[in-house]
Parts: sequence; C-alpha cells; structure tokens
Amino acid sequence: MTEPAITDKLDWAEFVQLYWDRRPVLIRGVQPPPFVADEVFAAAVGAREAEHGGQRAPTAQFTIERTIHGGSDLLLPAAADRTFDQYEARLKPVLGDRGYALIVSVLHAFDQEMWQRERDFFAGLWEQVGLPLTGAITTMFHGNYDNSPVGVHKDRFATFMFGLRERKRMRFWAERPWTDPVSTVVDYEQFLPSSFAVEVEPGDLLYWPSTYYHVGENCGPTPATSVNIGVPRDEHKVEYELEDLLADLDPRLLMLAGGRLNVLAEGIEAPATVEIPADGQLTGRLPGAFEQALRNCRELSLDQRVGVVSGHRWTTGGFWPAPSPKQTGE
Repeated sequence: MTEPAITDKLDWAEFVQLYWDRRPVLIRGVQPPPFVADEVFAAAVGAREAEHGGQRAPTAQFTIERTIHGGSDLLLPAAADRTFDQYEARLKPVLGDRGYALIVSVLHAFDQEMWQRERDFFAGLWEQVGLPLTGAITTMFHGNYDNSPVGVHKDRFATFMFGLRERKRMRFWAERPWTDPVSTVVDYEQFLPSSFAVEVEPGDLLYWPSTYYHVGENCGPTPATSVNIGVPRDEHKVEYELEDLLADLDPRLLMLAGGRLNVLAEGIEAPATVEIPADGQLTGRLPGAFEQALRNCRELSLDQRVGVVSGHRWTTGGFWPAPSPKQTGE
C-alpha cells in the first residue's frame, strides 16, 4: 500500500521530479485555481446544447443508481438553472433520494473562460514534460453517487482531479486487486483492505499516475463536483494521431462514434462497406470506399498538415479543440 504525499504548494519542476509517473500527491488549496464553478457550469450547459446535423452530441452521460439514462433534457444542466445549486434543486423532486452521476466529457471545448484558465494553469507542467501528443482531456463529474458508475478501473491517463464543490473521496490500489480476466469491478468491498483513500476538499488538486487502479466515492448525500484532466500516458494508439493529422474536428463531433475518421469518406455516396469475394480471393483492386479515402489522403499536403496540427497543439495549450465561436458567444 502506497500512501499519497500531501503538500500545500504547487511547483511544477518539483512536482515532476517527485511525483510525475511515480506516486499520487494531494495539493491543498491550489492558487490560482484551474477551475471555478460558474465557468464549469457554463461549459456543462454548452455541452448540453451542442448539436450536429440535428443530433445532440453525446458528451453528457447521466446515470441513476447505475442505470444509464443518456442525455435527457430533463436531467441535464440548462441555462435557466444558472448555478449548480439551482440545478440540484430542480433535480431533487425528480430523483428523490436516488443517487445519480452526471459525467460531461470534452468539457474544455464548451466555454472560453474556463478553457483559458485551464490552459494557463497547466502551461507550467507542459514546460517540464512537453505537450500531450494527442491532447489532454477534460471531464466533469457531478452527483451524489456512492461510487463511480464504472467501478474500480485503470485509465491510460495520468489524472489531475480538482475538487470544485463538496468533498469527494478517491480510493486507490497500486496494483490490480483482482485476478479475474475483467477490466473493471463494481462491487469491490473484498478489496478494501489493500486500498488507500484520499479525501479531496474544494480547491484541492489530486494527482495520480496512470498505473493506479481507482474509484471515486462520495463523502455524503450532498452532490459533489470535480473536474478531471487526463494526460495520455499508456496504451497509446497510432489511430489517435492519424485522426488528428487527417481531419479538423468540430468540438460537437468529439463524442460521436467514428466522427473523426468519417471525414475521410466525404464524397462517397454509397455506404463505406467492403464485400469479401465468395471464394475469398482478392482482385487486386481497392473497394470504392477505400479508393476514395486514399484519394482524400493523397490530396492532403502532409507537411502543411503537420504544421497545422502542431499549431493547434501549441496555441490551445494542449487542450484541443478550443471552444468554437458559438460556445464563446462571439
């Protein structure tokens, strides 16, 4: 069992030397804060309102007692709510005492002020370790659930969790506590003796490496809110870089299945399916869908494209995509 370090100051050079990819650390009362409640709430509303082609992008997931209810308008934050307190007051008659979890992904793409604050805060870290190759991710967790709906798990990200409202507990295992061939465990009581827990107060920043198994727990019945920054460290796939290289991405498409690579098939009238000959023999000719995708690739100036993608990374401080004009109100 490895207990976390606790400190009351954040110096990025010291942080990298002592903790980065090594062990968890809790930093009390970080200043200036990377997030504030009003901006985070505005971003959550922006994510709810994002649409593409008449379809709402599923950046928000709402779970009631482990049952996923998707992105129902009734359950998601709305501009009329104005604050987390008013949002919770609206949900109370609907949910009663049932536990719920609201998870909003790609949060940084939906509010200009929040994105700017976040970018400025993490600039010191990138000076030490370099920009994330495929960008960091921002996720909001809100609710009064007993524990994370997915249960105990391990991410491919090193994670920073900022406590925004109320206390929240994170429980950790330095190694996988089970031997069964499963990636997550929802009922984990039997593994508690080998774990350690950290309580995060509003204003605290908790870091843990990607190697740690973990689960979030509420400290009481009052809904708590936190914002996580995930920095890719493990299980990196070339497809992540390929997607960025080949296609610009509207924030509204981020959570749509195949939303990135579908750009390569633009102009193809027929569905992009591939038929295998009955005798299993290939003809030496690419199917039409692949030919069109290959033409799209050839038309790209890769040298120029690399410059564009690199510019995106640097100008957005590792948090790409930036909020679009529609989200910034410009």
